[in-house]
Amino acid sequence: MLTRKQRSCTLTSLLPGALLSTTLLITGLLPTSSQGQGCVASRGAGLPTGISGLHGGLMGGHGDATTKWQAAVGYRWLHSDRHFVGDVEQVHRQNEGSEVINDSHFTDLSISYNFTPRYSATLTLPFVYHDRSSTVRSNDVARTILERFHTQSAGLGDIRVNGNMWLWDPSKPRKQNILLGFGIDAPTGKKNAKDTFRVFRTPNVVNEERNVDQSIQPGDGGWGFTVDMYGYQQIVPRLSAYVNGSYTFTPQQKNGVATFRNNIFESEMSIADSYMGRTGLEFVVWPKHGLTVSLGGRIEGVPVHDAFGGSEGFRRPGYGISIEPGISAMLKSWSFSLYTPVAVSRMRERSKPDKMTSAVAHGDAAFADFLVMFNVSKRF
Repeated sequence: MLTRKQRSCTLTSLLPGALLSTTLLITGLLPTSSQGQGCVASRGAGLPTGISGLHGGLMGGHGDATTKWQAAVGYRWLHSDRHFVGDVEQVHRQNEGSEVINDSHFTDLSISYNFTPRYSATLTLPFVYHDRSSTVRSNDVARTILERFHTQSAGLGDIRVNGNMWLWDPSKPRKQNILLGFGIDAPTGKKNAKDTFRVFRTPNVVNEERNVDQSIQPGDGGWGFTVDMYGYQQIVPRLSAYVNGSYTFTPQQKNGVATFRNNIFESEMSIADSYMGRTGLEFVVWPKHGLTVSLGGRIEGVPVHDAFGGSEGFRRPGYGISIEPGISAMLKSWSFSLYTPVAVSRMRERSKPDKMTSAVAHGDAAFADFLVMFNVSKRF
């Protein structure tokens, strides 16, 4: 699973505010510290953390200077079962019934405070529920599939605190603006959640308690810091272009949690960076209620090498590229949005342990065909 976070914004009657609402209404690109689409570690409900909670600030800059607080709930769901090595799908996994299936639910609760129309801060509490379905094989040459079993994890993820700043005063009508966000990602989520695994021990399949797979751990076990950017440019009345990006830096290399994998270079979980990018167009259909539709491209993933610190330990680096349609609307002090990115390309890259193992070693990862991301927010 790959990918961080996004939030909503609101407007009154000025067009720039309506154009912004489509992108910012969504809560979470990320997950706590990363975004994702399956076995490439995914945490968080949707878009960049730095954009979260700006609805109040935008509203204050577009006719409602009394708006200081905003609460939001962001939800993200994915079902990943399509295995890839590089960009080649491993169709035999589904044909033989050995595919790993992740069903992941992310819920972000956030509260934002707007100090001025230009400056705001957001606290995000992420909660997760994961179900992972895997198979048990025999130890002989045939590697016969013996049975399928499930492991789960749930609870609080990694809490985030973000500060946001518009480069230009949004209280004045503008056809363009840029938002910058900076944040801290705290290791509050459990990094070593455990469950009962079914394991073949000749001649029987037995129960063993183990740490669940990295892709469904609630937290990554390390501190991180994020940088986010959002910009828009009005093209003609009701139509604008947007660009949106987020990167999470994780200086720590490994978190000390055992993976139970056979490769000695993958025996411990890595703490990986993550990134997200979006760009596209949005059109205001009904200005009175901010009804806006959008269509763009989206990429989110986990890099092979971190920007700072080491990159050893087990990770599934890779990325997913999607076409992202969206719709958002506002009703008085309420804002709503729905985005459904549909995958068009998926890539599982070679990790550092892959390269340390041999010249041809290349692990796989499972990706989702599409994501569902929904957000609702309320100004106070």
